[in-house]
Amino acid sequence: MDADFSEVTLALVVNLETLRDVLKTMSIGGKRWWVASDPRDAASTGSVTIGHGDPLCTDRLNTLYYRFPVLNSAVPKIRTEQLVLLIDSSACIAQDPGYYLEDGRIVEDSQEDLLCCFYPIRNALIARLQAGDD
Repeated sequence: MDADFSEVTLALVVNLETLRDVLKTMSIGGKRWWVASDPRDAASTGSVTIGHGDPLCTDRLNTLYYRFPVLNSAVPKIRTEQLVLLIDSSACIAQDPGYYLEDGRIVEDSQEDLLCCFYPIRNALIARLQAGDD
């Protein structure tokens, strides 16, 4: 993943271990967040994929996947839990658009995708930071 950081003005960085801890606590409307890619692949992909929805459901109407860039340049030399990810809406990339039923039609809505997937992650990380749990 060759991320363009020119749009980043203010972002969060988090290691994978902390992100996993935060994701485990998150659930909104029965939907969850999880690490959906093998972190050992981050050296070649330059990213880690986060899923949102039901990890056991493959229906595209119910699941979103976003790739978040990894900032560590020495990925193979560190434990995967030490990977550092950039958490910013301008730097994450949807693997596929989310699909929604609207008036009996299936439509895409990239803004709704960000609202559903990205912003709750950001808000949970900010809450953890404010609580001083690290």
